[in-house]
Amino acid sequence: MKFSAIYRLVVCTGALFFAGNSIALEGGTSSYPAGIVTVMSGAVGAPGETHLYTYNKLIDIDSIHDGRGDKVFPKVKGKIHAHALRLVHTLDGPTLLGGNVSLQIAVPYVQGHVDIPALGPFGRDSASGMADPMFGALVSWQSPTYLHNIELDYVAPWGEYDEHALINPGNNSSVIYAAYAFTWFPLPQVEVSSKISTNYSFENQKTDYQSGVQVVADYGINYRFSSNWLAGVGGYLATQLSDDQLHGKDIGNRTKSIKVGPQIGYAHRDWGLFAAYQSDVYARNTTEGDTIMLNGFIKF
Repeated sequence: MKFSAIYRLVVCTGALFFAGNSIALEGGTSSYPAGIVTVMSGAVGAPGETHLYTYNKLIDIDSIHDGRGDKVFPKVKGKIHAHALRLVHTLDGPTLLGGNVSLQIAVPYVQGHVDIPALGPFGRDSASGMADPMFGALVSWQSPTYLHNIELDYVAPWGEYDEHALINPGNNSSVIYAAYAFTWFPLPQVEVSSKISTNYSFENQKTDYQSGVQVVADYGINYRFSSNWLAGVGGYLATQLSDDQLHGKDIGNRTKSIKVGPQIGYAHRDWGLFAAYQSDVYARNTTEGDTIMLNGFIKF
């Protein structure tokens, strides 16, 4: 059975959202895996350094919310394991506007399943495979108390995708992604970090659906209680600036969501680990549930 785009579920770049009647961003998806950059968001490696990052999310979905915040599709259940590797190399030169230039690539893999009893036998599906990769560049600056960078990326529609499936690893649409990230130390032990991103999605040629422009702000407030350990609170705020379009016509469906939760991390000069729990406190035209993350990095 083939569902319309408004009833399709899609997994994309380390995050899963479900599509229901009046659910935004085709399948509720975003090219950006919200909430993963909440520690040292403004930091980028020094010239000549290469960093490998690993991002790992377990997402437990227990409901879908419409534009009024009401639950739709009773007894929805879903679980997603999302993983991504991101490689960032900072060039020895040249600089741009006085900042260091870095190149990056990110490759995600997703495995998950969904059960929507209200859709009967067609409401169960599972999928696994490579999602849409990202290619881009950053320019970064730093001072003793303030680190920041700008980023521009292209997300390629190369992930596994089947327009007849209920759940997909890929999104089947190109995305342009731009971001500004910073880390501020108002006190030596206190870190305030954020990454603010904007995503522009092109039309999915198989469904004639185009998701609206989305803005996501990852945030973290962390206290360093030793030279290596930190703990704090982090999450994200996400909103859509423009309507989704179907066959070239605006159909509304703007996603809004807020997540928050505790986090803890350990970092050495050459490697680090970070664990977090995030829960929804606000959800419109998207899913609600809990997220557990374990992320890390290593310097070469």
